[in-house]
Amino acid sequence: MRLKETEEWNVFTGKQYGHTAKKEARVTLGHYGTFYLNRQAFTELGSPGAVELLFDAGKRRIGLRPVAHMAPHAFKIVQHTRAGYHRLSAAAFCHHHGIFFKGTLLFHGVTIDDNGMMRLDLVNTTIVTRGAR
Repeated sequence: MRLKETEEWNVFTGKQYGHTAKKEARVTLGHYGTFYLNRQAFTELGSPGAVELLFDAGKRRIGLRPVAHMAPHAFKIVQHTRAGYHRLSAAAFCHHHGIFFKGTLLFHGVTIDDNGMMRLDLVNTTIVTRGAR
């Protein structure tokens, strides 16, 4: 089937809602500077009590690397829900690096490198919402 040349179809690159999404690492960043990690992301990071935050301004990437909770630059991770979500308040970090946006960012392609650091690419995100409640 051939499309008309005046039509501009775009492929939807999002994913289906539901149970299958829970198996993947999911990390979001709220506009107030709070990271939320699902159970899978928290486990892949090594279930730390705290992380240090790193920023690569040139590539617009954020790094979360586990550290001892007593480290002077440690950001504590706390349980957010009984379902396994954890949160990390990072407003000072976001403010310092000028990371501002409207809505909640969902990071795609969340990876853990060989040094145990979670890499979050600000260029590879989608703004998500909860929808009507």
